[in-house]
Amino acid sequence: MQPSSSRTLALWLSATSVVAVALVAATPGSPFQPILPTGAEPAGPFRWLAELVGLDALQTNALAAAGVLAVSFAAVAFLLVLREAWRGTVTLGTVVWLAVAYHAVVLLLPLLFSRDVYSYAYYGRIAATYRANPYVATPADYPSDVLARYVGPKWVDTPAVYGPLWTELSSLVVRLVDGVSATIVAFRLLATAASLGTVALIAWLSGRLWPDRAAFAVAVFGLNPVVLFQSVGSGHNDLFVALCIVGGLALLAARRGLLATAVLTLGALVKATAGVPLLLLVVGAVARAPSGRRLRTLVGHVGVAGGIALLFAAPFLQTEDPSLGMLELASHEGWLAPSRFFRRLLDAVSGDAFGIVARVVVPALLLVTLVVIARSLVRRAPSLTPIAEGAAWGWGLLCLMLLGPVLLPWYVTWALPLAWLLPRVPRTVLIGTGTALTVSQWTSEPARFAGAYDLNVLFGHYVVTPVVIGLLAWLLVDLWRRVRSGAPLEDLPREVAADARDGRHEPPGGPAAVQG
Repeated sequence: MQPSSSRTLALWLSATSVVAVALVAATPGSPFQPILPTGAEPAGPFRWLAELVGLDALQTNALAAAGVLAVSFAAVAFLLVLREAWRGTVTLGTVVWLAVAYHAVVLLLPLLFSRDVYSYAYYGRIAATYRANPYVATPADYPSDVLARYVGPKWVDTPAVYGPLWTELSSLVVRLVDGVSATIVAFRLLATAASLGTVALIAWLSGRLWPDRAAFAVAVFGLNPVVLFQSVGSGHNDLFVALCIVGGLALLAARRGLLATAVLTLGALVKATAGVPLLLLVVGAVARAPSGRRLRTLVGHVGVAGGIALLFAAPFLQTEDPSLGMLELASHEGWLAPSRFFRRLLDAVSGDAFGIVARVVVPALLLVTLVVIARSLVRRAPSLTPIAEGAAWGWGLLCLMLLGPVLLPWYVTWALPLAWLLPRVPRTVLIGTGTALTVSQWTSEPARFAGAYDLNVLFGHYVVTPVVIGLLAWLLVDLWRRVRSGAPLEDLPREVAADARDGRHEPPGGPAAVQG
């Protein structure tokens, strides 16, 4: 097949797959929809098309099967268009316009896959309406609230686990917007804006640092089904984390190190995840500084981060949970996480005696990987480029995602803006994990699709999780190999890599003369 024909086929399949998922998502009673309030049911052109093709006439199991086929089609089509972007047969402009169009499609759909927006709003109402501290009070303390019937059962008696900046933003949303349906729209609009902002920053940054990778860099995020349907469609705040991460790297590339620290701190105040690139940014800044200025550099970055954190955290500080939800979050465990698999396996072979080992060893392994990545930055301090630092952030976020106690589809968005900087193995692991998680959720409400949900759980436990564990092992082996050999953590074009080994060529991204 000629490059032009394969490109055309990939683009058509990508667009068709997005429409296919949209049709299932817009069908009344779709397995993709969580519980919805009156006024938030599917409407508009995609519902009309879904009824036109007869999707509304399908029985429960048949509709669930159609959903599985649609998301599988979307995953395959995404990989095909991503391959064309990598080959350079698709232009940056084409990818950007497709990303904008796909986001517009998602905005025409109802809430998808997750009830998290209800939790966002509930914690905002606890702060804004009930004048209580959402890091101490829980939705169960206000059972007569209009949101009570929509919050996921697992989160009814759980205090807030999001950062104070997100809690402040949530409280602002519920002050400005009336009604559950309007609240859903508000959070989804915020998520869409964050996602498109991330697309714009990726396009600008990759165009500046590595123009040949720009189309791929935007495609891996902006055309990704896990971003579109399970992050934007769900209104998840992880998209704000992604925005802050790529924004921080853009500022670093523009030699605005302290501003980069400020932006990453804001990201960490939405979700603690952004603390990983924030930590690595500070390590890189201190390592680059002349020996006589390292303490001053450290104090400057810590002062900026600490001052911003205190500003937003101050209204919620108390002694009952001074961690502001972090201790609560650490106690949760997700059904797809490798750490859960190992804990259950050890419990099974030891009569529930050794499962605790996994809860200790896996976090310790995560800490070790972060230390190894930080040491790599320190060792290369004189020659660090923004590409090298961004790649180190990507490694750290990948390790956090795969070694953390919870693994959900929208967690992939943390590292996706950095995928174009990563070498083959971590890049493949990131894309592979996102693809696996794209097809990991078949139904949102087990009460409506009991059979499909049970089968979905089995598929997740015995197919998705083993695949993710294999990818994790591959990632850790490659990290160990690179650290032992002194190989860079970032990707390089073949000719540049060969010249760099001979000391004849500077890698893309230029020198790392970044202001501390």
